[in-house]
Amino acid sequence: MSLNQRTLELKVGFFVLAILVAVVLLIVHIGIKKDLFAERIQYTVVSQTGERIEPGVPVRLSGFNVGQVTEVTLDRVDQVRMTILVLKRYQQWFTEDARIILEQEGFIGNSFLKLMPGSETSPVLEEGAVIRLDKIGGISELIQDMQPVIEALRAIVINVWDLTDYLVDQDGPVRRILVNAETMTERLLVEHGLIHYLAEDPRPVEHIDQILARADTAMLGVNRLLDSTALRVEDLAPIQEEIAGVIREVNMLVVEFHGIREDISPLLANVTQISEDVKTATHDLVSLRRQGEYSLRLGTELLLRLKETWPLSRREATGPKHAYPWP
Repeated sequence: MSLNQRTLELKVGFFVLAILVAVVLLIVHIGIKKDLFAERIQYTVVSQTGERIEPGVPVRLSGFNVGQVTEVTLDRVDQVRMTILVLKRYQQWFTEDARIILEQEGFIGNSFLKLMPGSETSPVLEEGAVIRLDKIGGISELIQDMQPVIEALRAIVINVWDLTDYLVDQDGPVRRILVNAETMTERLLVEHGLIHYLAEDPRPVEHIDQILARADTAMLGVNRLLDSTALRVEDLAPIQEEIAGVIREVNMLVVEFHGIREDISPLLANVTQISEDVKTATHDLVSLRRQGEYSLRLGTELLLRLKETWPLSRREATGPKHAYPWP
């Protein structure tokens, strides 16, 4: 093998090696850019249904892919478990009050899990924690949410139909009102109607003139009455002054009566005390009178006994006994 051939082989080998190194570096660069070698953590998402959820569904935060679904399993009849891998640098957004919902790109786009961050003060979830899927978005869910609105619109349309039928009914009240209004208009526009009476007939003007003349006469009478009343009020001024003087004298008399009452009050108290003393003395006189009558009776009985005692007895007829009250 010649020297030139060996040199050519070495050059070719170095070139191939450089290409391989460049390819490896490109793959590593792409892997770094695509986070193929970034550290990831695992969470479990629980849902009531697995519809439109499959491995590979991305997990997004504010439009950025932060992870993806790696496994979907049926835990129970009404519970589906999903395993998601999330880049560790986004773990700070997975807090205890964070929520995950299932949304769809447009009406016919792909589904994805959307992370709804919680408060900044909430603690961060540990790796392997369970997160519940709160809401599932999509066309069917949108239709389900719109169902009450559709029912309300349907009721409004039915009411509009009923109102329209009510308005166009030939025998309905609205139609009768319109007919009555038309008849009234025709009656007002005839030659001898109300409009003609008010605009062309001179009698209303004459009546109004008569009413105004009577009103002027009444106003003149009222003015004369007011003038007479003013004169009477002026005549009553001296009488009013005399009445005011009498009222002042009566007030002074009332004040004097109050003073007399204050002077008589002690005298009345003394009279009351004297009456109480007289009452007590009268009671004592009654008791004294009874005691005197009792003593008189005892003395009379003693004299009678002395008269009957020998040798003072005179054998006189015994008369009736006298009864004396007890004291």
